[in-house]
Amino acid sequence: MRPGRALLALAFVLVLAGCADTQPGDQNPGAGYTNNVSDLEVKIPALQADPCRTNKAGALFGNCGRYVTEVANTIGALRAELPGQAGEINTLQAAVNSYQKTDCDSVNGATQQSDCPKALTSIGTELDRISQALASLPTN
Repeated sequence: MRPGRALLALAFVLVLAGCADTQPGDQNPGAGYTNNVSDLEVKIPALQADPCRTNKAGALFGNCGRYVTEVANTIGALRAELPGQAGEINTLQAAVNSYQKTDCDSVNGATQQSDCPKALTSIGTELDRISQALASLPTN
């Protein structure tokens, strides 16, 4: 077989492989988000261990967008599971909003140098408070 035909055949096979009815990852076997106490008991400590909430926040804030998004993804479940912590959860939501509205992960100006580390510090503080409340709940 000539090299040209072999390459054409290979390309054809690859195109057909891409047309399969199902692809890996097409189905999500789980809920895909944090939605109960057991999930939160895993998620919150993982978020607490993230470098974005440490004393390095001033240097790292531009790389913390995913961390902040992960925190934001827990807020609905936190509200459902910890209604008595509404103040802390509202402060957490406000810190997430502040980080996102200030464009902390895309702009590095004077406002970001000041406000973004503050938002990350507030997120960390509220996660610590929420973690204490979460520890008092029974697991599902």
